[in-house]
Amino acid sequence: MKKITKTQIVTIISLILYAVWELYVAKWAKTEVGPIIRVDLIIIYPILIVLIGLSIRQLLTRKK
Repeated sequence: MKKITKTQIVTIISLILYAVWELYVAKWAKTEVGPIIRVDLIIIYPILIVLIGLSIRQLLTRKK
């Protein structure tokens, strides 16, 4: 079994925090009347994509 890297730990924590954030925003969105524009996703998605990409790269390069 391979040891988990710091980047992978940060990725897992980030995904958990994102899930909690989404639950909070979904609860908040139910109270809003007008259209909801999610500007926060412009920042969150690129960070998560980079972290996931780095973690997958580390997993794939370690197997060789």
